Amino acid sequence: MASAGETTSRQGRRKQATKGKIVAAADALFAARGYDNTSIEEIAAEADIAVRTIYLHFESKAGIMLSYFDEWLDAFIDQVMRRPLSEPVVATVEAAVEAMSADGWLERVEQTGQRPHPLVQYLGSGSRDIAGHVMHRWMQKLHQLSTHDDAPNVDPHAATDRYARAMLIFSYWMGAMFVASEKEAGAELPKPLQGARPGSALLARITAGDL
Repeated sequence: MASAGETTSRQGRRKQATKGKIVAAADALFAARGYDNTSIEEIAAEADIAVRTIYLHFESKAGIMLSYFDEWLDAFIDQVMRRPLSEPVVATVEAAVEAMSADGWLERVEQTGQRPHPLVQYLGSGSRDIAGHVMHRWMQKLHQLSTHDDAPNVDPHAATDRYARAMLIFSYWMGAMFVASEKEAGAELPKPLQGARPGSALLARITAGDL
């Protein structure tokens, strides 16, 4: 007979697995059809679960979208914090994105040839609750990055550098979102921003020191 702890653990794993199926199904449909053209019923069918099961895990379709963002952000910052603080921030960001790609994350903002993640649209014109959630989570991550230190350092500028580095990493993400939004709106982008990594291109320009 399984113990109470084993039963609880098994239930927790099942719950997480179901939640993962819902998020994966929704993201696939968002990529193929767009956020507005995807219904909860279609997400349930794609995940092969009942509609009521979705509402056991999420309050709304927006909640599913934000869950994907939360998981992506956690994974991204985890990869960033594995890099040495002495590394140029552009190299850190690019290494983090490559590591995430190797782990199976699809690039849904900067990659060409597919719909961008719904957040690209909804940060600028959607519910302010969505934008508020995103900023709340980023503020938490900025604090995490600004207090991260991978080695003892007596340099009086080291702490300030960590804050600056955190802001640059946020700038990379926001820049990628901004460029994707402009592209969706039909804006004519400068050639350096037409490549595969416009967020990195902007970050490199910001850190060049001659603006």
